[in-house]
Amino acid sequence: MNADATKVGIISCSGEALAGGTISRLATRRVLELLRPDRTVTLCLPLFLAGNEGERNFARTHPTITVDGCEKQCAKWGTETHSGPVSIALVVPEILGHAAEGCIRSTKALTQDDTEAVWAVAERIAAAVDTVLASATSAGAESTPVGAGKAQCACSSPLPGASLSIGGKTVEIPGLPLIFAHFAERAAKADGSPAAALLALVRIYHPVPPAEQDAYKDALLAEYQRFAGMQAAK
Repeated sequence: MNADATKVGIISCSGEALAGGTISRLATRRVLELLRPDRTVTLCLPLFLAGNEGERNFARTHPTITVDGCEKQCAKWGTETHSGPVSIALVVPEILGHAAEGCIRSTKALTQDDTEAVWAVAERIAAAVDTVLASATSAGAESTPVGAGKAQCACSSPLPGASLSIGGKTVEIPGLPLIFAHFAERAAKADGSPAAALLALVRIYHPVPPAEQDAYKDALLAEYQRFAGMQAAK
């Protein structure tokens, strides 16, 4: 299985009674939209449990990660019952520890603690995706072409990026608004200059030629200041 030609399925908790369920869904969407948009698709747990063969077949033929909001692990149980063993099973309270206890269920009133929890879980999911793909590559198993699986929730399609003028050319950076939102949420923790911190964050998701780093810093800082101004005006 070639890591460059494989999609990893992610099935998140659908429960709404606990904050862990909300965190699992928001974190999964961050992975799909920004952290690993070209490597992942999401499977809808309610459809999966209702018998949708497209969802179930994808989990049978592709590596799959479950993200559960509590120790009942309904996503893992449902996947393994109907499609077979999952590659990695994540549980939100096991990732966050006691930090999960201070989070809320509503997506309309997220606090800074909630936002940090979502990013922590999203980064753990992304790391799990990398582990699965590395393992698949090492095993040398048969690859599945990108897009071969048709199970993908439309609500989690990748967000559009933004265009910047850098060194006299137009550059498209996928997910840039979400990158800026991430930076704004964590700006207080950034060390050094804002431009350098922005560049470091963007380089996680977008290749930056060494010779163009200064031009990227200037363009990113200017665009971020415009973004921050628009957010403040809302």
